[in-house]
Amino acid sequence: MFLENLKIEKRSEIIRDITFRKGINFIVDETPENQNQQSTGNNVGKTTVLRLVDYCFGADGKNIYQDTEFKKQPNTTVENFLKDNEVIISITLVDDISNPTKKVLIRRNFLPRKRKIQEVDGQNIINDKDFEHRLKEVIFNTQVREPRFRQIISKNIRDEKNKMGNIVRVLNSFASNEVYEALFLFWLGIGTDELAEKQRLSDEKKREEQFQRRLKKEGELSLIVQQLSFLNDKIEELEKEKRTFSINENYSTDVDDLNNVKLSLNKASSELSRLEMRKSLITESKEELEKEVTKLDVSHVASLYNKAKSLIPEIQASFEETVRFHNELIVEKLEYITKELPELEQSIKKLRNEILNLRTKEDDLSEKLQKSGVTEDLERIVIDLNKQFERKGNLDEQKRLWESSNEKLSRIDTELISINQGISSKDELIQSRIRDFNKYFSEMSNRLYGEYYLLSSQINDKGYNLIVTNVEGNPSTGKKKGQIAAFDFAYIQFADALEIEHLHFIMHDQLENIHDNQINTIVQVANSLNAQFIVPLLRDKIPENIDVNQYEILSLSQTQKLFKID
Repeated sequence: MFLENLKIEKRSEIIRDITFRKGINFIVDETPENQNQQSTGNNVGKTTVLRLVDYCFGADGKNIYQDTEFKKQPNTTVENFLKDNEVIISITLVDDISNPTKKVLIRRNFLPRKRKIQEVDGQNIINDKDFEHRLKEVIFNTQVREPRFRQIISKNIRDEKNKMGNIVRVLNSFASNEVYEALFLFWLGIGTDELAEKQRLSDEKKREEQFQRRLKKEGELSLIVQQLSFLNDKIEELEKEKRTFSINENYSTDVDDLNNVKLSLNKASSELSRLEMRKSLITESKEELEKEVTKLDVSHVASLYNKAKSLIPEIQASFEETVRFHNELIVEKLEYITKELPELEQSIKKLRNEILNLRTKEDDLSEKLQKSGVTEDLERIVIDLNKQFERKGNLDEQKRLWESSNEKLSRIDTELISINQGISSKDELIQSRIRDFNKYFSEMSNRLYGEYYLLSSQINDKGYNLIVTNVEGNPSTGKKKGQIAAFDFAYIQFADALEIEHLHFIMHDQLENIHDNQINTIVQVANSLNAQFIVPLLRDKIPENIDVNQYEILSLSQTQKLFKID
C-alpha cells in the first residue's frame, strides 16, 4: 500500500496536511547547513514526519519529543503541545496512489486511557496489541502470529541507528535469530504459524536454559547425584548408630528427682548443722556449770561467811544453807539447759539417717543418669540426622528440578527439530525466492553503484538467516545508504512481482552523506518504480540539477517548523 496523506490536527485546526506522491518525496529543511539543528539545537521537525508515520503504525512516539541520546531531557514544549492541544495524527494508505480503490485511515492522539484515540478505519482500538494485529490484517492481509506488524514494517521506516546502519537486521539488538527467521521468511512471502510456534518454543527453551544456569550455581546434576549417594550412606550409618542406643525413657524424671534429692540433702545438712551447733552450745554450757560446782572452794566460802557473821550478827542464813542454795541453783540451771538435749539428739540422729538415705538415693540417681548420658550422644546423632535429611531434601528437590528441566528441554528440542524439518522442507522454495529477489537486487545495486550485491541464506540450529554479500568489501557510510536503498527498492519490485502484500513506500533519514551522483541516481530510480521514496534532506545537500520544487512535499525552516511552535 502507498502512503497518500499525513495530517496533523489540533482540535478543529489542521496544522499540516501533507500529500505524498509516487516516486521521490522530499521533506526539505531550508535551514542553511551551517545553521542546522546540530549547531542551533533547534530541530525544525523534518525527521519527525517519519516518526509520526511510525507512530500511526504503533510506535510509542517518544522519539517525537525525546532525543534517543538524551532521554532524560525530553522536549517538553513539543510533548506538552501534543498533549495539551489533543493533537491527532492521521495517515491514509491506499492500494494505488494514482487510482485508489482501497483506503485505510489510521488516527492516533497522544492521550492515555479513556481519552486515547487509536483508530483503524474509524474503529477505536485501545489495546496496543489488538491495534497492531488489526493493522497487520488490513495492510498485509494475514493472520499469522509472527512476525509482528512492527517488525514487518521496520525496514520501511529507517529513522533509527539499527535501521539506517543495517540492511536486513533492522530490529533491536535483543531480537533473536528465531524472530529474524520468521521476519525474513515473511518478507520472502513464506509465512506460517509454525514460525510463531518455533519462537514460542525457542523463548521457552531460553527460559529453561536460563533456569538451568541458576541450577548450575548449586551444582551440576551429576554432582547432585553423587552428593545424594554420599548422603544416603551417611544417613544409613547414623541410623545404624542410633539403633544401638538403649534409651532411658525416664531421663527427664530422673534428672528432676536428682535435683529434688540434692535440694532435700542441702536442707537436711543445713538443719543438721544448726542442730549440732545447738547441741554443742548446750554441752559447753553444761560443762561450764558443772565446772562451777567442782571448782567452788567451800572452806574459803565458810571463812568468808564466818567473818561476815562476826561483823553482821543479824545474818540469819547459815553457811550450809547458802551452799545448798548455790548447788540447788546450779542443778536447776543444768536441768533447764539440758532438758532439750534428748530431743535434740534424737532429731540429729534422725537427720543423719535422713541424710544418709538421701546420699544413697543421690548416688543411685547419679549413677543411673551417668549411665544414661548416652542421650546426649543420641541427641547429637538425631541433630546430625536432621541436618542430613534437610540437605537430602534440598538435593532431592534440585535433582527433581534438573530432571524436570532436562525432560522439558528434550521435549522442546524434539518439537523444534520437527518444526525445523518442516521449515527446511521449504528450502527449495526459500532458495527460489532468494534467487528471484537477487535478480532485482543485483540489478538495482549495479544500477546505483556499478556493483553487485547478493542476498543469501545461512542455516544453523536456530534456523534461517539472511545475509547480504558485498563483493567489494565493507562499503563506506554513504555507499551503505545506497546499498540499503537498493535492497529496499529491489524488495518492492520483488514483492510486486510475486504479489506479496507489502508497503510501497520507503522512508530514509540522513541521506546527506551520499554523494550527489548517488542522490541523482536514487531519485531517478525512485521515480521509475511503483513506489514512494520519502527522504528528509537539507536543501543545501540536494544536488543543484534536481528540481526540488517538483518533488518537495513539505518545506520546513526555523520560522516554519513542523508543529508551527517555537
